[in-house]
Amino acid sequence: MIISNKQVQNILQLERLNSLKKKTALKESAASGKNDSLVLSGQAQVLNFAKEQVLKSPEVRADKILELKKQIELGNYQVSGNDIASKIIGRSLVDELTGR
Repeated sequence: MIISNKQVQNILQLERLNSLKKKTALKESAASGKNDSLVLSGQAQVLNFAKEQVLKSPEVRADKILELKKQIELGNYQVSGNDIASKIIGRSLVDELTGR
């Protein structure tokens, strides 16, 4: 699965908005003297988990790059036109579905 930089930025932006909402809610509850609790929806928990996984993963997979460089240098790296077309179409569909 390819995670684009724009997808990561969207997740981080959502996290910043959620953080601001939480801070505002805390200030309001402190001012009113009420004790509030926060319950995250299932979707929010999934987004939080996805964000954590993205932040943990390396930006560049050096081992994969080295292996591909070796294959190219040895002349063993072959990609079919169908594979390339499939990736282009798949990425295009993902971008269209996500509004990019």
